[in-house]
Amino acid sequence: MSKIWSKDETLWSFALYGTAVGAGTLFLPIQLGSAGAIVLFITALVAWPLTYWPHKALCQFILSSKTSTGEGITGAVTHYYGKKIGSIITALYFIAFFVVVLIYAVAITNSLTEQLAKHIQIDIRIRMLVSFGVVLILNMIFLMGRHATIRVMGFLVFPLIAYFLFLSLYLTGSWQPSLLTGQMSFDNHTLHQIWISIPVMVFAFSHTPIISTFAIDRRENFW
Repeated sequence: MSKIWSKDETLWSFALYGTAVGAGTLFLPIQLGSAGAIVLFITALVAWPLTYWPHKALCQFILSSKTSTGEGITGAVTHYYGKKIGSIITALYFIAFFVVVLIYAVAITNSLTEQLAKHIQIDIRIRMLVSFGVVLILNMIFLMGRHATIRVMGFLVFPLIAYFLFLSLYLTGSWQPSLLTGQMSFDNHTLHQIWISIPVMVFAFSHTPIISTFAIDRRENFW
């Protein structure tokens, strides 16, 4: 009899969480915190349907396609739309996430060089070596295979969750309840803040880069 919840499901949960937690931590709290309590509550209500249903539809789109083992979204779009349109969609898919990879690669490089600057003098050569090292390590992890990548992502998420939990508890003494009641008006400015907060929220909860890999793994395990 198979387990309802196994270690594999736990690792996937942390990997899916880790896919979006970076953008969510960097951008979403700042945007919603400055927008006010009303925007925070309304965005929290619409976050679930705007996150769950599109990701579920994308996963079902991949799973329902008749492709060979190991083919994800690229094989699915080719199956449904043909080779030519499938190649165009695949190229757009690559461009969309390549930009995100560049953003995170620059952010990681900046963070590492800031820490190194406390101990050694940073020049252009050191920065180039750090950039090359970041890209090399990330690609080596991916080249180790899907299972190794998921394990590494799951392992990295554990200390991140612990840090966020500690920070949340530590900052409870600095809470200011007046900020929740001081911005409770609902007007055109509130609607504008909600409108500009939705793209940030969608980006912050986007697990799209790993959905294809997730669908492939689940199909191999249960089909």
